[in-house]
Amino acid sequence: MTDSGLVDHDPFDNEPFDGDPFDNWSVDNAISGGLFLSPVLQGRDFTFRMPYEVPPALAALPVPTPAFAGHDDELAAFAALFARDTRQGSPVVVVGGPTGSGKTELVLTAAHQALAQGRFPGGVLFADVSRLHGSALLGGFLRAMGLPADRIPPSRVARSALYALILTELARNGSPLLIVLDDVTQPDQLAGLLPGTAPATTIVTTPVHLGGLGTDRMVLRPLATADATRLLHRAVTMAHPDDTRILDHPEDAARVADLCDGLPLALRTAAALLAESPHRPLAALAADLADPRTRLAELVYPDRDLHTRLDTGHARLDPAQARLLRLLALSDEPETTTPALAALCAEPEDVVRDRLTSLMHLIESGTTPDSWRMRALVRLYVRARPGTS
Repeated sequence: MTDSGLVDHDPFDNEPFDGDPFDNWSVDNAISGGLFLSPVLQGRDFTFRMPYEVPPALAALPVPTPAFAGHDDELAAFAALFARDTRQGSPVVVVGGPTGSGKTELVLTAAHQALAQGRFPGGVLFADVSRLHGSALLGGFLRAMGLPADRIPPSRVARSALYALILTELARNGSPLLIVLDDVTQPDQLAGLLPGTAPATTIVTTPVHLGGLGTDRMVLRPLATADATRLLHRAVTMAHPDDTRILDHPEDAARVADLCDGLPLALRTAAALLAESPHRPLAALAADLADPRTRLAELVYPDRDLHTRLDTGHARLDPAQARLLRLLALSDEPETTTPALAALCAEPEDVVRDRLTSLMHLIESGTTPDSWRMRALVRLYVRARPGTS
């Protein structure tokens, strides 16, 4: 591109000039040396704002299982949250609940529903924080947002600042992101990953109690019987669309759902066992699960092993937590109060209460104030551990 100005006199110099300075001023613009098949802009300074395209890494949100069922209230709560104006704050939602309660599947379902409704046009950042966190995960997020690897600073602090800046700019340009941080087990895994003042929505799933983290908190409960049997049917028919065992035998289906404690992980395991044996009567599975001595051993399938998940959760407990969990498991009462457990531990009630709160991935609040209960599968697991008597 060449620009040439052909004038008899420079109209912008300081010498006197009679007449109109622009009378003989003209500009010729020409492009040579090529064939151009589209419009060409010529000039000195341009400011472009190109349409934002979601990088492939921000469109790689895992797909939830089609067998998902229930949690309607939680999905409605997510929909209301996603409708908030993040310019008024950056919500951080912490999703907790018992081991195997389907926290990740719920969040993935809610996120895909939001994307289908046009929310978060900038895309979604998703990470399993139990596998990658801290500075390494920040670097991965920056690359996912389109930053070249050689432009990513080495320190976590600098990466975090750049991360927040990019989130802010994307939101300002009408392309806010959703951030999903899955399976967080320690607060320090989130260092630098929460957007702070940047306008973004973050969801954290965790199998442990993370204290006061988050602006919103959601605790999942096991599924009601109707939702649990619906999940069973959907999971079985994913493998065998014509399988009607769940619909044909609703009482047996309800029994299996009850023996699985309404936990989606256990229910999907039961469905996988049924799908593996298309001619196995539903009543036979219910009978096998009815024996408390072998129930957990029955509910084992690749990638759907509740016992292994419980092992992982128990391994995080300190000795005092483990002892308290044993006391609760050995109780024959459906619910136990904090004062009763404090008396058994010979410790102050506030100490025991805090300890019980830290066990919320394995126990639940009871139906009366300051009481606690344990699902049957967890009770069976704790009672079967060595040293429990």
